[in-house]
Amino acid sequence: MRFENELKLIKFLSISFFGSLADKYSKYFENLKQPILEADLKILFRTYVSMVLFLTFDVYVFSFFSVLFYSIFLRFDLLITIIGLVIVPLSFASIAFTFIYFYPISKANQRKNDIESNLPFAINNMSAVASSGVPPRTIFKVLSRFEEYGELARESRKIARNIEFFGLDEITSIKEVSLKTPSRNFRNLLEGIITTTQTGGDIKQFLREQSEKALFDYRIKRERYNQNLAVYADLYTALLIAAPLLFIAILSVLSILGGSVFGVA
Repeated sequence: MRFENELKLIKFLSISFFGSLADKYSKYFENLKQPILEADLKILFRTYVSMVLFLTFDVYVFSFFSVLFYSIFLRFDLLITIIGLVIVPLSFASIAFTFIYFYPISKANQRKNDIESNLPFAINNMSAVASSGVPPRTIFKVLSRFEEYGELARESRKIARNIEFFGLDEITSIKEVSLKTPSRNFRNLLEGIITTTQTGGDIKQFLREQSEKALFDYRIKRERYNQNLAVYADLYTALLIAAPLLFIAILSVLSILGGSVFGVA
């Protein structure tokens, strides 16, 4: 609760002091629009840009006066103080800007990986539920109850919420979530459900085919992963186990024969 209040205060101050700058320079932050939606930050684009500017400015000012205080307190040389007042605040402000700027992108990638790691099993579950003849809204409502699906369950919960509480129809609700999900595979699945529903296709058959395809792709990925793991294991064995033992054996033989390797007897 305290964190939420602090976040609200930061949003308010950011909009108050940097809202106009955010409007003016928003074109330089266009790459953040989609990641902010995909990261599910529940924050407007203009507000986030204002926060980026506000927090970067705060870090710069805090760093500047911290360097100034320590320079006076420790009686640094004037030249060192000037260099510190230029380099340190800029460095910390740049780090802060980079972290805040890329946070939505990083968060969106985390959500994407979580969704796609659970997607093959979720589609299989959806296919089983659809085989009973229930509509898509029921499929997503059931899927939203499986917390082990992580972000995928949250996406399904949004679809069910849009239908039950906001009164949207199935197509509109699914389409809204598909536009904001970070996973391309899940987006393709949702778009396929929309197309199948609109054209009067068999949703059960569609999900069955998607389930088989997703599980097949999952098995292929696991096989590739196991193959790569075997290669890394062989390299590890060769470089970190076999090579030192071979080198010791060579040194032992050379010591007996009276030779040396790279000056080591």
